[in-house]
Amino acid sequence: MLNPRPATEVLSVSAADGTPLSVYRDIPAHPRSDGATIVLVHGASVTADLWRVHARHLTGLGFHVLRYDQRAHGRSPRGDAPLTIEQLADDLHHILRALAPTGPLVLAGHSLGALVLQELAALHPQLVPRIRGMVLLSATAHGASVLPGRGPRALLLAAGRGLFALVCTHAPQAVDRVRRLLPDTHRYTLTPHPSTKPAEGPPPCRHGVRHTPTADLAALWQCLRRYRARHLAVLERLGGRLLLMAGADDRHIPAAHTAQLAERLIAARLEIVPRATHALPIRHPALISARLAHLAAGPHPYPPRSKEPSFPNSPFSEPFH
Repeated sequence: MLNPRPATEVLSVSAADGTPLSVYRDIPAHPRSDGATIVLVHGASVTADLWRVHARHLTGLGFHVLRYDQRAHGRSPRGDAPLTIEQLADDLHHILRALAPTGPLVLAGHSLGALVLQELAALHPQLVPRIRGMVLLSATAHGASVLPGRGPRALLLAAGRGLFALVCTHAPQAVDRVRRLLPDTHRYTLTPHPSTKPAEGPPPCRHGVRHTPTADLAALWQCLRRYRARHLAVLERLGGRLLLMAGADDRHIPAAHTAQLAERLIAARLEIVPRATHALPIRHPALISARLAHLAAGPHPYPPRSKEPSFPNSPFSEPFH
């Protein structure tokens, strides 16, 4: 049974360029004295609402949760700084300094959010001793690709993605004009402001791209496409405290990309979830919450990784209740 809805504080933290970042602090009714603060980082084109169910699971277990709308998403404006992975990692660092300056941390990020966490570790290695655990969902060391696999279907999908990315990159204002003509119920319509009130929390995930101009979406896509992991030796210091998860049927960042990253992080745990897509956090919130709770209650590092690429029958694959 799902835990009761937690009390949520809606806060604002200024980034280095003064951009107000919207942060949501979920507070448990019965806090643990030994628990870490769990920080959840969403991916591109969604909002902090991605983690709503996870927050209810985790606060029900007594953990404090921080989630936020990344720059140019949800209630966080675009600001003047460039949309780069480095800038997004710096935004997160400002949030941690303001709202979780001390104490153990468990960090989780999905897709773009996973890359932000990789960059955060590279830029701020002094945080590593505080990190009780890190979960990277749909992570990659080589950036995203329009080609999700092999075969005619993959090539057709890649052609469509490539054409759409080309139009968005070179004619974003024209795309915006079309988006403004779409009905309010359409997921890709462009509206100036969220329809919900700030006190109600982040805008729904399905509205994630409604408030983001096409030029910013194109810039985020270029960030994903061009990303190259650096200073992985910092992440390697996490050892068994680092868990990589991917959906076996992910067509955006294939599980093979996450497995390639795991090959460079020998001590990390790798878990490929069968029949799961890129919507891994949405489709499997209980599973991911269980992994986070295991790390947050630690220190309980995962055992060394075997040579197998997936672990569907491991003791860490039990459903979370």
